[in-house]
Amino acid sequence: MFGFKYVLFFYCQLSATFTPLMDPMRTWLLVIVIGIVLTACHSKGAANGSIGLPVTDQKALNDMAGTWYATAETHALLTKKKYARDSVYIKLNPDSSFKVRLPDCMDAASKGGLVWEAIGGWRLHKNGDAWKLGMAFEKGRLFRYRTFTDFDIVIKDSILNLSRYVGDPDEEEVLRFRKSLP
Repeated sequence: MFGFKYVLFFYCQLSATFTPLMDPMRTWLLVIVIGIVLTACHSKGAANGSIGLPVTDQKALNDMAGTWYATAETHALLTKKKYARDSVYIKLNPDSSFKVRLPDCMDAASKGGLVWEAIGGWRLHKNGDAWKLGMAFEKGRLFRYRTFTDFDIVIKDSILNLSRYVGDPDEEEVLRFRKSLP
């Protein structure tokens, strides 16, 4: 929405400059500007399905409890960002509590290669048609206040994944976790 204000301002300035011209030109100019804005913010991953398909059927979520480990793609991303290879995981307990080790790049303000260790509570909730994993982190040494985040629950390569963007979605920097086999 931040960029839209500038586009609208630019359009108003242009339309005020060309007031003597006919209204159809203003309309076409607005259509072109909106088209440019909409195509500029487009993730390649969402377009070609590399992120995964959102889970819309609750039956697929029957067994969420367990330990979820980073995928090979996530390990490659974290290695590039100077994190220890096997240092991140998500452990969802059946009583809706969790314990995690997550990279600090999940917080846009800090990207120092550190890993967070935290606890809290989790729940599944629906956002539109897609299911998400909601996590409420307890306050403590890591967080000053209680903090919340969501992971998308997607199916990629016929396997359930937890995923979350870190950074610019156009760069496809996604943390993805798969559940360990019993």
